Amino acid sequence: MSTPLLEVRSASKQFSIGSHWFGGTHFTAVDTVSLSLMPGETLGIVGESGSGKSTLLRMILRLVRPTNGNIMFEGKDIWQSSGSELLAVRRRMQAVFQDPASSFNPRQSIGTVLAAPLEVHNIGDTKSRMAKVAETLELVGLPPSYMTRHPHQLSGGQRQRVAIARAIILRPSLLLADEPTSALDVSVQAQILALLQTINRELGLACVFVSHNLGVVRTIADRVAVMRRGEIVETGKTQTVFESPQHPYTQALLAAIPDPSRIRSGKSLSSSDQP
Repeated sequence: MSTPLLEVRSASKQFSIGSHWFGGTHFTAVDTVSLSLMPGETLGIVGESGSGKSTLLRMILRLVRPTNGNIMFEGKDIWQSSGSELLAVRRRMQAVFQDPASSFNPRQSIGTVLAAPLEVHNIGDTKSRMAKVAETLELVGLPPSYMTRHPHQLSGGQRQRVAIARAIILRPSLLLADEPTSALDVSVQAQILALLQTINRELGLACVFVSHNLGVVRTIADRVAVMRRGEIVETGKTQTVFESPQHPYTQALLAAIPDPSRIRSGKSLSSSDQP
């Protein structure tokens, strides 16, 4: 396909600070951002905390309304959708968040949690839904027996696998991931990244992957967009941006990545190495 699956067109978001009656001001969290995503492509959005990454993702998810601009998904402005049309958008666009435990009902079994999207979208009957739950659990590397467990009985990595299973059980075309590995230890991070890559490849998903971790983005993304103070300051193919960054902010981010050779050799920074 030559038509983008997702387009963000000059989107901005301003938040009010303080009372309008007492001289309140506005804070611009996202400033005239434009980007596109092709079917099956993974776009990494990277930047330090407060750069506007998560706000942009929530605008795409229709959780935060843009102050200006448009969010186009499959050729339609999602903020103009309502009723059954909006329900169809929800089915085709799913999210994985940083802390899956906070988005699970602790009293519900994993089977109930995963069957809920199928019920909302009126897909199948009870028997076929449970079969779909078991199939999806296996797809994310968990046995079907986990359907009877509850979130508190799982490790952090297992809960994130369940969160991914819930996101893909409807077989969406777009997956939006907001720092999905930042709460996990390094070894589990690698497993979840490998899982996401496998799922994206097998299901043909497009993915927007938000992270402050440049190493993670380099591993998973086909293209990368670098955000600073609400703006995208640089975008391009991942290899090109990492090997030949053009914007001073991107250069500074890459320069801040620890050098493994220095760590292994135990070399400390000398005065000439200090920024």
